[in-house]
Amino acid sequence: MVAQPDDDSERARSRRRYPRVKTSLSVRVVEASGKSWTGRADDLSPLGIKVRDGHVPPDSIVHLEFELPGGGPKLTIASMATRSEPDGVAFSFVDLTRPALALIRQAVDVLLLGRKLWVLIVEDDGALADLLADYVEAQGHSAIVIANAEEALAYLSQDRPDAVVLDLTLPGMNNLEFLDVLARRGMRLPVLVISGVPHEEAARCLESGAFDFVQKPIDGERLRATLAALEWRSLEERLSEVELDLGV
Repeated sequence: MVAQPDDDSERARSRRRYPRVKTSLSVRVVEASGKSWTGRADDLSPLGIKVRDGHVPPDSIVHLEFELPGGGPKLTIASMATRSEPDGVAFSFVDLTRPALALIRQAVDVLLLGRKLWVLIVEDDGALADLLADYVEAQGHSAIVIANAEEALAYLSQDRPDAVVLDLTLPGMNNLEFLDVLARRGMRLPVLVISGVPHEEAARCLESGAFDFVQKPIDGERLRATLAALEWRSLEERLSEVELDLGV
């Protein structure tokens, strides 16, 4: 029986309702009154965009004017302000034409294909955490380091990385409890467990939902191969999310 996600998981997913990619765009916002302002958008999805440096009331209908990364015609899209935050406004596109949708989807797909992994490292040993982060980044991925499972869960309630690298022996909540919370929240994140304890512990981690188990001292080639496998899995999930959200 699949566990039902809790409220934190629902809120996290509402912020990530559509697949989105990080990109920097200049966007002109034209309000119904005729007032206009220009902000920077730092993410884009096939069905919406977030614009910083300005505010409009929720449910306001505006027109957004911008060019997609990589060039092409300037788009003018009717949009509704779905959420206003201190750092900007999230807009959903309204009555998006099929040609405009095709252009935006193509731009998003290209950016998704070019992005590698965003990896959350949960490790209380600062030296080892830095070593892991350096290795992850040397493979072309991005890394963020958090020292314990409790802080990692708080972070995951706000945003979602592509994968988690988890130390087996953490202060406070242990790795099995962490994996159990992820399962109860319905968060299907691939978790790579790293440990210096005997291999018997690997079975328990894998049974609890871990993607893989790597023994210390860490074999660089084994870690590289695991990250490569995660990269392909993440790419497949991103593309399937685009197809699902667009009803393909």
